[in-house]
Amino acid sequence: MRYSICILTILLLWPFPVVGIDTQNELAIRQIKTIQAPYDWRTTTEFWQEVMTPLIKQPLTLSTESTASIRLRQVKTLTNETYQMEITRKGVTIQAGTKEGASRALAHLAQLIAAADEQKIPCTYIKETPRFVYRGLMIDCSRHFWSINELKRDIRMMALFRFNRLHLHLTDNQGWRFYMKTHPEVALKGTHYEEVPELSDRYYSREELIDLVNYAAAAGIDIIPEIDLPGHCQALLTARPELSCHGGTFQVYPEEYEGVRTRPGENMICVSNPDTYVFINDIIDELTAIFPSKLIHLGGDEVATHIWERCPRCQALYAREKMTSWHELQDYFTQRVSQMVRSKGRLMIGWDEINDRQAASQKDVIMIWQTDGRKQQRMATERGLQMILSPKDPCYFDFGYSRNSTRRVYEWEPLDKTLNGCDIGYVLGGQANLWTEFVTTQEEVERMLWPRACALAEVLWYQPEQKSWECFKKKLASIKKLFGWTDTDFTEESHLDNLGFVPTEEAIPSLKEAADITTDIEGIRYYHKEYAFDGDETTFFATPYSVPAGSSFTVTLKDLKTVKYIQILFDASKEYPDMVELLISKRDGLFVPVPSSLKDGILTASFNQPQEVKAVKFTLPKSMMARLSIKEISFISY
Repeated sequence: MRYSICILTILLLWPFPVVGIDTQNELAIRQIKTIQAPYDWRTTTEFWQEVMTPLIKQPLTLSTESTASIRLRQVKTLTNETYQMEITRKGVTIQAGTKEGASRALAHLAQLIAAADEQKIPCTYIKETPRFVYRGLMIDCSRHFWSINELKRDIRMMALFRFNRLHLHLTDNQGWRFYMKTHPEVALKGTHYEEVPELSDRYYSREELIDLVNYAAAAGIDIIPEIDLPGHCQALLTARPELSCHGGTFQVYPEEYEGVRTRPGENMICVSNPDTYVFINDIIDELTAIFPSKLIHLGGDEVATHIWERCPRCQALYAREKMTSWHELQDYFTQRVSQMVRSKGRLMIGWDEINDRQAASQKDVIMIWQTDGRKQQRMATERGLQMILSPKDPCYFDFGYSRNSTRRVYEWEPLDKTLNGCDIGYVLGGQANLWTEFVTTQEEVERMLWPRACALAEVLWYQPEQKSWECFKKKLASIKKLFGWTDTDFTEESHLDNLGFVPTEEAIPSLKEAADITTDIEGIRYYHKEYAFDGDETTFFATPYSVPAGSSFTVTLKDLKTVKYIQILFDASKEYPDMVELLISKRDGLFVPVPSSLKDGILTASFNQPQEVKAVKFTLPKSMMARLSIKEISFISY
């Protein structure tokens, strides 16, 4: 019976890559004590030594002996990330053509160890190759800053689930996190907030980024840097206002800033200014000196033209080039900087807008993000452009689990059904994007990524016919062990089979019970106030920036309710409100304050005797210099 349970576990969790199983033999995890590999793969083995030691609950030491518990062999006929792994009673033998392939095999082994309830792994033979060559995650480091150690935590988890690209969004309106030797003032001024000093002066030095690149390379992960141009440049223009169309003073702001923003609609650089391209050449030189990635991301999304239309130099360029649309100024910029990147021996990635008017070079890579990406995918295919798929539905992980649920991610098919065999080759793969306007702590980063990123990893690794949602749900139990052993936060969805709900202006979330919700707090589009009373703690109502003193939020029930507790769950980050006044109303609409306590983002009021409640209201006695998010308001009767 012991053997059948172990074998069943393997078949449930990894049903298709398993080539053979020895039903009579197992490898005891306690026997895994040493790891041996070719000398050139030493950094890879050192990385996995660090990661796997807590999984096997004993030291894993490096060895030069051919009798090591884990033996890595280079077989050059196995290309890219393909690997073979044989598990016997004497240990594990891994064959791969590259250290990246070896890293994927070790990740698979780590998952098998996590799944082993009896501290034994069935003897198996496995051969695998990934479906897509690009399997990535993007983390926004501009809106909120993440330390090198925090990014290394993310890299360790990415490696365990066989991702191979980490895309860092290093610059945006809220901060320029990339320190340049040639232009040090850009990071110094582009991350300094006069009104919010506690969030100021956070950027990455050259040495820190080189350290991070080397750490990721040991995990088999390539880091792709992004400098967002020609829009999203408020932080840059704070330091270099002469690169704008009209000069003057600009001011960088963090997301938490409460006041009125200066020139928020003028965040684009002047594409007709020769100095712009001198500066961008310096950027590319410094990026290529730090990042060995073949791909350099230069943004290209959400660029308005109204400032260019009023700029004499841009007007002259428009006339000289015989343009018929002001958007062609962006196309001019795209083509020019793409050539600059290619001159350095690299290729440019841009968001899908760079191909709106077919400005992208045949060498450029298109990163598709808008809507479900199908239209943009077909446009890129028609021109023979390589692409990476990261459509916001379902690949924007800053959206709550109610919208982009784990199941919705798992059941996503990246390829448009109209693509034929030749066209499929243009799709390099996909990635999830974690924008961090609302994500303010490392714990939140992890909860937004996991387990959705586990689902995405399977989408990008396995062929469609190799996937099963029911099998994946069973696999999640062992995945949770990995999170525990690596001390990583993750989200436990209350409705795991939820297929996701995409809100629109008309389609709003349903409430958990009949009620009327009113507020004088401004909310962000699609982050509806109804999310605060929909019964799902992974969804939330959110404000765009800060909240004025005296603001209130009210839930009025259709029917009178007898309650013992009232609970309001705010964002669990350090930015939840520190002062809230709670009031209740019975039948007459008159609100009276009730004693409450606020701790770690949870506001609670409890009553000695059950109270009849028709409505609950909270107000903020003082302004809040941060976004406000309300995850759930609950009336508890027991």
